[in-house]
Amino acid sequence: MANAKKERGGGWAFRLVLLALAGGLLAASPMFGLETWPGELAASWRPHVAIGVLVVSVLCLAFSRRWIAGMLVAVALTLGADVLWSGLVSAQTEEGAVKVEQPAMAQVMFANVLRTNPSLADLMTWLNAENPDVLVMTEVTPGHVEEIAEAMAGFGYDYQILEPRHHAFGMTIYSRFPIVDYRFEMLTDDTLSNGGPITLIAWIETEQGVLAVAGVHPFPPSVRASMEARNRQLDDAVYLLEDITDPLVVVGDYNATPWSPALRRFAEDLDLHGFNVAATWPVWFGFAGVPIDHALVSNELLVGRIEVGPNIGSDHRPIVIDVLLDATLVDQGSPGTP
Repeated sequence: MANAKKERGGGWAFRLVLLALAGGLLAASPMFGLETWPGELAASWRPHVAIGVLVVSVLCLAFSRRWIAGMLVAVALTLGADVLWSGLVSAQTEEGAVKVEQPAMAQVMFANVLRTNPSLADLMTWLNAENPDVLVMTEVTPGHVEEIAEAMAGFGYDYQILEPRHHAFGMTIYSRFPIVDYRFEMLTDDTLSNGGPITLIAWIETEQGVLAVAGVHPFPPSVRASMEARNRQLDDAVYLLEDITDPLVVVGDYNATPWSPALRRFAEDLDLHGFNVAATWPVWFGFAGVPIDHALVSNELLVGRIEVGPNIGSDHRPIVIDVLLDATLVDQGSPGTP
């Protein structure tokens, strides 16, 4: 009987080690150029996987399985090193390093409001408290636009680009500053029956010059085909944005974490920085969720502040950033043209 229990316990231990090792290797695989759908999903939870692998390694060490523990520690450290690197280049780290000695060029807020959200009252409350200059929203329906118009009356958002949809890819931009030009585009041919995903690009005349603000919302990587479509959509967004010469902010529900190769390529291709590393989805996971909502900025800009907002009735938390002109790099010229 004792031997049977020991065998069952050994079987469970073996399965746990195998699961930890498989999960860790999957989460690490994109780091070594192997891009697969399971690897993308595992990498999206890379900090969580690293902690789980480390816990299993400690258990192995406690039961004198040193070589297994060592192998798992190596995997955990590999994952942890990349997570640490992401943190070091994040908007949160930049916020702490930037000494604010000048007013922000603009405060930009982004929110995925959730298509089925029955009320945006909580978002309007936070909007009123933060008072951003520019608000970009996705998953906006025609009903939401009507509610926003009523709730924001007198808020001063006189300049608007409205592209609501009945599906999950409607988008809007509201601005206190004049919108001097804008562009509306579909992202690849991976569209829904009445259009989507889309991107909006607004050229906004701030007190310190023109700021280009773009919103993106590609497909989620819920299945392999959807992940591949998301990657194509991000590539298409690069094509649309790469010729913009004005300081640029690209906000959105990227459906990609800082550990996604697709998001890293997008940022590298456009020379953007400022990954958000604070959890935004799913909202019910709190701080243990993953960051898939970002506000990436071009090299002419610095992130003076970034904040993740409260529960607004969506499955995402909103984010808000203050962007500052980097006086050592910026070369202001005429507004960019589409």
